[in-house]
Amino acid sequence: MASTMPADNVTYTPANSITVTEAGTYEINYFSTVSVALGTTLTLAVRRNASNIPNATISRLLAAGVGSLYSGSVIIDLNAGDVIDIVLSALVAVGVTLGSGVNASLTLKKLN
Repeated sequence: MASTMPADNVTYTPANSITVTEAGTYEINYFSTVSVALGTTLTLAVRRNASNIPNATISRLLAAGVGSLYSGSVIIDLNAGDVIDIVLSALVAVGVTLGSGVNASLTLKKLN
């Protein structure tokens, strides 16, 4: 997962997450390319402190072996200490394959 921010506004712990160190209004951009081993509904969610951000949660019914691009952007007020990450979930246990190359990205940009 790629992430970008000036080092003084965020940290990257815990692993595969971004922790905000300065409160403010942020633009969050995200994408991922995935496919599933069997047809099911797959949800990608950007989370704040382990809770889905409603405007950054996408659910799709995917056919087996067909790639899908999940992407979006949301502007949200964040507090110092908020942890932002991306998760995938499905209604049933299913194998998920990430796309080749850059297969997931999460970026935060402080607006004010």
